[in-house]
Amino acid sequence: MDKNPFIFFLFTLLIYLLPSRASADYLIGVGSYDSTGPAAGVNMMGYANLDQSTAGIHFRLRARAFIVAESLDGPRFAFVNLDAGMASQLVTITVLDRLSKRYVLSANI
Repeated sequence: MDKNPFIFFLFTLLIYLLPSRASADYLIGVGSYDSTGPAAGVNMMGYANLDQSTAGIHFRLRARAFIVAESLDGPRFAFVNLDAGMASQLVTITVLDRLSKRYVLSANI
């Protein structure tokens, strides 16, 4: 797993900023997934000449998730970070659709 100091700082800050009760024990989950796409032949999203395409991997891309819950049946908070220049709305809609089949989602999404 990557050891990114910024992500660790952000996660630690999140834990300290969450409101807590004196006897509260939080359930915390983290995950990381390699979301690197094809290594070659991909356009550069406007960052090069139109005739250029990629020819290798500079560094691997990751998706990271942090989930905090008050209890097994209590409310959950999830933060997902994607190392990408952009993600289409279709990705967001698909992820939310799959999550809604497993969990009851808040209207504050």
